[in-house]
Amino acid sequence: MNKKRSALDQLELNFDNGYIYMGKSRSMIVATNALGLLRRDLIRDMGFERMKGFLFRYGWNLGRQDAKELMNHANCTVEEYIQDGPKLHTMKGHVKARCTFLEVRRENGKYQVTMEGYWCHSYEAEEHVRHFETSSIPVCFTLSGYASGFVSEIVGEKTIFKEIACQGMGKEQCHWIGQTVDRWGEEAEQELCYLEESPIVEELAATYEKLLEERNNLKFVTDVHKKLTEEIIKGNNLDSVVRQVFQSTNVPVLIENLHLHPMAYAGIASNELEQYKNELIDYVGKNPFCQPQAIVTSTQLLHLRHHDRLMTPIFLQNKIVGYCSFVYRDLHQYNASISPMILERLASVSSVCLLNEKAKLESYERIKGFFLEEMINAGQQSNDHDLIMKASLIGVDLSKPFYICVLDCRFQEDDLSKELEMQKEVLSFLSAYGKDQKQNMLIGQRAKHLILLVTADQVAKTGIQTWLSKIVDLLSSQFSTIKFYGGISSKANNVSNAGEAYKEALTAVRVSSKHQQIISFESLGVVGVLINEKNEQEVKKMAKACLGNLKLDDPKNIEFLRTLYIFLVNGGNLEQTAADLALSISGLRYRVSKIESIIQQELRNPMIHHQLLLSIQSLMMIGEIDIGIK
Repeated sequence: MNKKRSALDQLELNFDNGYIYMGKSRSMIVATNALGLLRRDLIRDMGFERMKGFLFRYGWNLGRQDAKELMNHANCTVEEYIQDGPKLHTMKGHVKARCTFLEVRRENGKYQVTMEGYWCHSYEAEEHVRHFETSSIPVCFTLSGYASGFVSEIVGEKTIFKEIACQGMGKEQCHWIGQTVDRWGEEAEQELCYLEESPIVEELAATYEKLLEERNNLKFVTDVHKKLTEEIIKGNNLDSVVRQVFQSTNVPVLIENLHLHPMAYAGIASNELEQYKNELIDYVGKNPFCQPQAIVTSTQLLHLRHHDRLMTPIFLQNKIVGYCSFVYRDLHQYNASISPMILERLASVSSVCLLNEKAKLESYERIKGFFLEEMINAGQQSNDHDLIMKASLIGVDLSKPFYICVLDCRFQEDDLSKELEMQKEVLSFLSAYGKDQKQNMLIGQRAKHLILLVTADQVAKTGIQTWLSKIVDLLSSQFSTIKFYGGISSKANNVSNAGEAYKEALTAVRVSSKHQQIISFESLGVVGVLINEKNEQEVKKMAKACLGNLKLDDPKNIEFLRTLYIFLVNGGNLEQTAADLALSISGLRYRVSKIESIIQQELRNPMIHHQLLLSIQSLMMIGEIDIGIK
């Protein structure tokens, strides 16, 4: 009885007059090292990713063709055809293939296939290692494509084979799994993309179109940047710059400072500014990723309640000083290709504008500071007319009454370089505040003191005490590492009294404390009036005599002086004094008793109480002691 010939037997090689046939298909024998060279050149010329797709499609078409040839020569079951696949693969010399698991099911009129097996002696893995050494990923793309195309043609459903281990990775053999696409799900997306990959000519054409579009976009952005640069060269301000951007893009533009106060805008009605600001504040409050001092640190598109905003920071000397925004009432205006580039160039130009403004402002404020110093030093011998005339040139009317305030800046960190830098920032903040509030005040500096001169009419509505308290509150919130205390002079009616007014403010600030950050000279009463340059030595002598044996030059007595002062300020109230000093009542009683024994005075005596308080305050005012009550 003759044994039935299998489908593979009918695909044996035949040689006919120089031709080689496998079944009815003409074939040829190619050395694997030639295929390895082809593979190497494809990677070099096309890139690794495109080569993967090319080889997978090449294998896919080989597999499909062999499956068609096999089905033309025999009438077998689907399982039998599939089982012949690894054998045919081996017979062709690509690899030694074996299947270890096969499951074929028919569900809802469609085949569902799951296969698993191994490849040994893969020519593709060997050639890859020969040319590129060991890979970090599987490299048998042609073999995977062949198996995928073969089984897909047999079952009529796309089936994808993947390597989970590969000889090209240094493994002993290649381990593969094959499944229909439905079973792979999203894991088969890459291989499906390989099958749909467009021809390289079409891709090059698309790339050319993209490059052409990018070139046009870049030309547009460059033209806008050129116009902005011309505005800077002309010496124009931010208003002119944002108008230029709005004219070029037809998109509303807004530039704000760190406190979201508008510095320049175009294409936006003034009554809309508050709404945009409030929507951004709401967004920042609800967004945990926004930092308090930096709403954005790079270009971002923010989706707010009634508008969208493309926002980028303005950097000046490595610090964020404001923000540039495109405001979109309709997001269709947003162009992801060019809008960020234009906005970032606007931010750069804005930085230059602000740097110029900063330099002008600092120069202007320096002149004002020098003039304030000249006024204070001039004294009673000054030429009032000349000083008033000079003041008018910088916009200050010194023919009117004025106040001088001294701000004492106490730094928490003992770092001179940081202190100098912070002082510059405080001065800059005060200058910007004065400009923002349209108050033309004079600002100067001496050691750790800042000196402010403001005319009485500018603070008439609120009063000088409230005005300075507001400034101290703003500074304290802006510079958390500095403690600010203020002293206010009495109202000076003549420019020649500036020196005396400065001394009054300096005297007042010396007795300020955490209990009373702002003190006016007038509130010091008779003590403030009595102390001046002529009797300073006498006052010091009398105050020291009143304190008796509580010597000022002994460091051990500083804590006693501090306790005594707070006790006297609190009117002898033990509970309040103990709370202020963080002492127990018994501890405070002991310390008060100790002080009484040192000075040999009864602190409950009203006369002694009053004299001691005046003595300590006088010594503080003339700078003789610092008992650390700030």
